[in-house]
Amino acid sequence: MLLARSALPDHVRLLLQSLIDARGCATLAERRWELLLRAARAARLLGVLAARVEAAVPSSDLPEVAQRQLAAGRIEARFRRQKVLHLLATIEPQLRTTGEKTVLLKGAAYIALGLPMAAGRLPADVDVMVPRRALDTLEQSLRAAGWEFEKNDPYDQHYYRAWSHELPPLQRAGQALELDVHHTILPPLGRLKPDTETLFADAVVVPGTPYHALCPPDQVLHAAAHLFQDSDCAGRLRDLVDIDALLRHFAAADADFWATLIERADRHRLARPLWYALAASHAWLDTPLPSEMVSWLAGRRPPYPMRSLLGMLVTRTLPPVDPDREPGLRDAISVKLLEARAAWLRMPPGLLAYHIANKAWRSRRPSGDASAAV
Repeated sequence: MLLARSALPDHVRLLLQSLIDARGCATLAERRWELLLRAARAARLLGVLAARVEAAVPSSDLPEVAQRQLAAGRIEARFRRQKVLHLLATIEPQLRTTGEKTVLLKGAAYIALGLPMAAGRLPADVDVMVPRRALDTLEQSLRAAGWEFEKNDPYDQHYYRAWSHELPPLQRAGQALELDVHHTILPPLGRLKPDTETLFADAVVVPGTPYHALCPPDQVLHAAAHLFQDSDCAGRLRDLVDIDALLRHFAAADADFWATLIERADRHRLARPLWYALAASHAWLDTPLPSEMVSWLAGRRPPYPMRSLLGMLVTRTLPPVDPDREPGLRDAISVKLLEARAAWLRMPPGLLAYHIANKAWRSRRPSGDASAAV
């Protein structure tokens, strides 16, 4: 699907190889360190790189400039981890008002569960999921506690409430991170519709907290769907790094993980995004796949034109941009095509046409005009 790692730009190859085996960083020249650190910052992976280098290489073996920047990455990651835990502790009373199970998603789940791959992550928000029937109660409770919507435009509010899988993003004075409240993991009008009841039913308890997290296979499927079904992939190499780390961790902990992953992919109708995630992770991050998964990949290949085009576009847009050059026309076209793909997968054609027309009309409104067609 994707270009081999050897065919990628130098800064991307260097970053990927350093994440795969951080021991090689011990022999990097200062000039290579400069390129590596710039690429890691651009990909929002400096904290992850710092955690992996710290575990593999004595600090004394690193150039002083690398020591300082990696230390800064670790400090920022610890700060953001504490902000995630603080936010989760703060909203506990509001979540209890629903009387429903609250499921942590993505980075919040990785941190709360204490997964090794959470080390160094730089979360910008906290994602939680509650049943749709609990949204009104939770929204009222959160707003009474001082949380406010970042987007108050009537059309934006309608978009999220009618067509999205989450409320508009929330923010609160004194909180460094935004809060995203989901009721499922993909847009409900989109092409793929996971079994939300099963997601909640099989969620696992986060020890020592009132929270739950998706079961391990569902965590992988959510990460895969988030990247390859519900995003434009631009600059999201960190999401692929998450997928690789999740696969390695869960496969090592459970001998039946791969078989369960296949079964859950079929149950949630997420085999296609899982295929893209496994193919990309294996190609770029050397994710080890057992023979049954190699066979599964061979048997579930998307049509050649589709996987070839997507592979070409993702190869150009997923990594961080080259720090020494401006993005070119091909890069811009690739991003636009993937944005169009993501929109196409989120909505049926008629609604998508209406949404695009409405956005175009709103972009031409006089500044300060808050009215919008719904």
